[in-house]
Amino acid sequence: MNNIDWIKGAVIYQVFPDSFARSAAVRTGGIYEKWEAPETPCGFRGGNLKGAEEKLDHLCALGVDVIYFNPIFSSAANHRYHTCD
Repeated sequence: MNNIDWIKGAVIYQVFPDSFARSAAVRTGGIYEKWEAPETPCGFRGGNLKGAEEKLDHLCALGVDVIYFNPIFSSAANHRYHTCD
């Protein structure tokens, strides 16, 4: 078996951490859009990695094999591709 054969046929799920899930176990400060409101290009929801971790059972139930996370560092944009440092 080749080192990358495991990926053939895998279900890959992209997670946009800011709007995927927010854990109550993580204290966050800031002003966030309402979770149910339509997304805007510059609005933040406050989702975090702990929130994604708490949803792992749900992702497994969907048949997800691989999670691709958008960047998670500080950024001026909610997609986190714009670094601020």
